[in-house]
Amino acid sequence: MTRGIVRALGWLVIAHGLAHAVLPLRGLTASAVDVTPMVLYTMSIVGFVAAGLGLLGLRPFTSAISPTLVLSSGLSIVAIQQLHEPDLWLGGAFDCAFFFLGVWRGYAGWPVVGPQHGRVWHVLGLTAGFVFLTYVAGSTIAWQWHRTWGATSAELAMSLPGDKTFRDPAFEIQHGVTIDVGPEQVWPWLMQLGQDRAGFYSYDWLERAFGVDVHNRFELRSEWQERQVGDLVPATQPAYLGGLFGENPGWKITELRPERAMVLANWGAFVLVPTTQGRTRFIIRTTTSGPSIPAWAAVLDFLGFQLPHFIMERRMMLTIKALAEQHRNTMAASYMPSATE
Repeated sequence: MTRGIVRALGWLVIAHGLAHAVLPLRGLTASAVDVTPMVLYTMSIVGFVAAGLGLLGLRPFTSAISPTLVLSSGLSIVAIQQLHEPDLWLGGAFDCAFFFLGVWRGYAGWPVVGPQHGRVWHVLGLTAGFVFLTYVAGSTIAWQWHRTWGATSAELAMSLPGDKTFRDPAFEIQHGVTIDVGPEQVWPWLMQLGQDRAGFYSYDWLERAFGVDVHNRFELRSEWQERQVGDLVPATQPAYLGGLFGENPGWKITELRPERAMVLANWGAFVLVPTTQGRTRFIIRTTTSGPSIPAWAAVLDFLGFQLPHFIMERRMMLTIKALAEQHRNTMAASYMPSATE
């Protein structure tokens, strides 16, 4: 095979592997009882990406092209068969083709064309390949954990403000954390969310690295405590990236229940649930996909949004927890009588 054909095949194998992201985003691997499809899908996507990197000429992936193609294809075929999804027939056809391709190469073989560029470029390519494979593997393995980070089974099942009439938890991500104060002491921090107010209590240095003018503020301000249904919570400064995402990117408030819930369109429900111990369960529920999401959209969502979103949202929730608890302690200390009184 010529260099061009082998490389094109490598990119096709990688694309096919990444397309497996359609399985979790269609809710097909959400079952906590049968984790077999999740295991099969995880091994398939990682194996296909590794085989594709080998076809691109990156050592040491070149030595594992045939076994990873055969194993990944076989596992993917089993996963699709278990899930009983007829519209995934095209993916199954590619699995069969790559399975026989791996077997054929194992016996007859074709020469893997070595790197076209010098050693420096190969090292850079190999480094990029390892980083990409690690990110794909990490995103895939961590998905089932971070999708419901901090949430209990009862919370996943309960109805919350912002829920659709017919909701399916398989298409939701839900995060939760316990805050050692009541909802009335957490609510003021939620009111300050937004690029034009206190930021998002997350990694604002990372947001600024993408050109978003966000600066976290860790104090309560009275002028930031008013919100109404229909208000916009800005995500960025106006005309960000020349208006690529609209003149004023952000999330509109569609439902507001003081000290209980704030629902942001296209983000989700920020809910405060009081506990019997005087604490608060802070829950964020987001509907992230649906049963008909196409493979290309699933790839972009899974690799470009899910893990980064979790990292940023987790930091926000933990920061709000720390701020609310610290503010409670500060207020308690200010009312504590001195030893001379």
